[in-house]
Amino acid sequence: MSTKKLLPLTILFFSYTIATAQITLTTNSFPAVGDMYISHHDSLGASLTPGNSGANQTWDFSGLNNHYNDTTTAVTVASTPNGTAFPTADFAANNSAGYAYFKNTANESQIIGISGSLLGSGVLNIQYNTPNIVAKSGVTYNSNYSFVNSFLLMASGADVNQPVDSVAAHSDTYTTKVVDGWGTVTSPIGAFPCLRIMQTDSVVQVIDVKLFGSWTPDFIEFTNVNKSYSYVDDVDINPIVQLNMDSTSATVNSASYRESWPFGINEPLKPTLFSMYPNPAAADNIRLLIGGLPDANYIVQIIDMKGNEINSTLHAVNKTLVTEVDFSNLQLCSGNYIVTVSTVDNKLLQSLKFVIAR
Repeated sequence: MSTKKLLPLTILFFSYTIATAQITLTTNSFPAVGDMYISHHDSLGASLTPGNSGANQTWDFSGLNNHYNDTTTAVTVASTPNGTAFPTADFAANNSAGYAYFKNTANESQIIGISGSLLGSGVLNIQYNTPNIVAKSGVTYNSNYSFVNSFLLMASGADVNQPVDSVAAHSDTYTTKVVDGWGTVTSPIGAFPCLRIMQTDSVVQVIDVKLFGSWTPDFIEFTNVNKSYSYVDDVDINPIVQLNMDSTSATVNSASYRESWPFGINEPLKPTLFSMYPNPAAADNIRLLIGGLPDANYIVQIIDMKGNEINSTLHAVNKTLVTEVDFSNLQLCSGNYIVTVSTVDNKLLQSLKFVIAR
């Protein structure tokens, strides 16, 4: 993670004091190549509420659980397998789901498309007709803005894992973001001054299918409304805390909080190489590559999506070599897993999702 994303110790020590003044979001939080974002996810959301809107509020989510971690890294477009399909992108964000392609303007950070095995076995490149605005500068308390993110996807039935010749998916997402509060939010990491953004996404999708040479328009049509609350600052595009509401928009059904580290000598180490290959993989050919860590012993763990530990081993790492960990003997069942590397005193350094497909 670049140093512009790191929180000074003074912010951690004095966050309650400086929260008496609201903040304004700027381009400082926009992502750039080399940035790394780690989010801890609480998949239950039990007994959580977003709290009150308004000025000088306090929101306490210190009791959030860490059921699994998700890591996203900003990389160059040229380093991605399908970067040529997004010639106007400034960089890409890579995680286990695939790649999102970003473009930063003078006052916005936008996603202009996505790529990956999103709906089935084939790789899909989806170009947005209008971008998804991830962040804006100049946003402060009582700010609000709206936009429409849309795309048209044409794909074969095999690419989306459906028994048809072809599909055409029309998608429009109407998004409204309202900064309805400011104050201090507390996560399991610490307390931070923040703005609260209430986001409402109204999604309309129409899917046409081609079967036996004939198109059936409006074969599937559905709409849904998604609501979330993000507690954000001007340090990191990744929210300090995010709460996702259920279909009624009345109950929290999942939450996440970001990893943060103080600036200076206590900043945790991050491996320069941490890659599972292949991914997805069969159970008998899965390996992890680790590189760029100082000479020491490190703990490598595999956990399932419920947070259960599947395997934990200790490995000696040589900083001049690539350490390869072979998990083939575990014979994992099909599904999604998380692999992590930590210090011997259990400080998490990196994690990623991988998929076993038998």
